[in-house]
Amino acid sequence: MKTEMVIGDRRMLRLKIEVLVLMKCHEQTDPQCKQHFVAFVDRGKTAKFKFLVMGLVWKSLEDIRRDILGHNYSRSTVVQCSIQTLIAVRDLHGIGYLHRDIKPQNYAVGLGELQNTVYMLDFGIARKYTVGETKELKLPRAKVSFLGTVRFASRACHKGLEQGRKDDLESWIFMVPLLSTATYHSLKRISPMPLVTKCYKVVPADFKRIVEYIDGMKFADEPDYVYITNSLNAIAKENKIDLSRKLDWIGVTPKPQKKKREKSEMSSDNRQSGSESGS
Repeated sequence: MKTEMVIGDRRMLRLKIEVLVLMKCHEQTDPQCKQHFVAFVDRGKTAKFKFLVMGLVWKSLEDIRRDILGHNYSRSTVVQCSIQTLIAVRDLHGIGYLHRDIKPQNYAVGLGELQNTVYMLDFGIARKYTVGETKELKLPRAKVSFLGTVRFASRACHKGLEQGRKDDLESWIFMVPLLSTATYHSLKRISPMPLVTKCYKVVPADFKRIVEYIDGMKFADEPDYVYITNSLNAIAKENKIDLSRKLDWIGVTPKPQKKKREKSEMSSDNRQSGSESGS
């Protein structure tokens, strides 16, 4: 369940968009188009609070990597997670919304029989990028305040420009290395550098074809999700990666927890958000 004060700073009131996105997701008649979104259970408010009740999930991809496994994911799990997280992005775009805060902490794993499913979470700074119920794109604003997480933000976000579908994909491709290597934690991304230059330092070599495709996209371009998915499957085939192998966290006993948390790492990933009008 998520709660929010009824009265507060308008810039920080984000439960409404969470409700709108989840309701829209679950209005989809095709079950495949909502399989990566948690169930919408209820919403309401009291005199002081608004609340949203959602389906339960387990830990985030980052929590599992760091706290449950204690090591990076296997190649099979990296590719499987890459495909599932991409499908979630595709399906969110399909209902006319951008996420704008793609990162491992905003993807979580299902419980019980749903441990094989990765769910997209946290739509608090999502934005409708289409006009009404049409597929017409909203005109880009001239200046946009920074919203998101510094480490995973797209180049447009760093530059104060309007984000499009390609920007969610940039954040998604920034996320992929964090699943497969710890190197990414040491990189500072406060200043945006060319996507190819930046990603080539950390993205597994076989993913470069996807990086180059995303790098070539324009603001209004509709992503070719099929091409990216096929590329991920091709990467698995070329490297003899078994995608039928069970995901790394299934059947694993959590490693003993240390009392001292990785505070510096956690704080470096804190969202740095500005105000945004007309969202």
